[in-house]
Amino acid sequence: MRRLLLTALFLFSLCSSAHAGELAGLFPETVGALPRVELIAGPDAQAEVDKLHGKALAAEASAIARYAVPDSRPAEVWVSRVSSEAEARRQTGQMVHKMFENPKSPFKNPAREDHDGLAVYRFDGMGQVHLIWFSGDLVWWVSCAPADKTPFLDAFAR
Repeated sequence: MRRLLLTALFLFSLCSSAHAGELAGLFPETVGALPRVELIAGPDAQAEVDKLHGKALAAEASAIARYAVPDSRPAEVWVSRVSSEAEARRQTGQMVHKMFENPKSPFKNPAREDHDGLAVYRFDGMGQVHLIWFSGDLVWWVSCAPADKTPFLDAFAR
């Protein structure tokens, strides 16, 4: 029984690492004029996602990338792979709804935009534009300077 449990845990960790590696491959070296300055994948990325949400999130893998030039606020791209497209749709809808409905939210001016056939939810806040969408079983969040919105959508919202 113990051997079976250890084997199952080992296979789960291999699967999680494979998903994290796949996600890391989604991040180009540059977006527009901004070079990638940080890439976090695997358990470290999942820990950051969970910390951001204040609870463990149902995700199979997560990755985070930051893009910046010296002396600028970095743009951040967060992605999580969840169990299915339906779950990605549910998580995206729940996140957007909570941001929209919370009167204390720092996120303002909500809007729904279309980018190459994907519904992208946009909020303004904290000096950046925040873009949220799902594609297949991936849930995306991008925070960037308003001027960088189009290059980031072109790079990730496909």
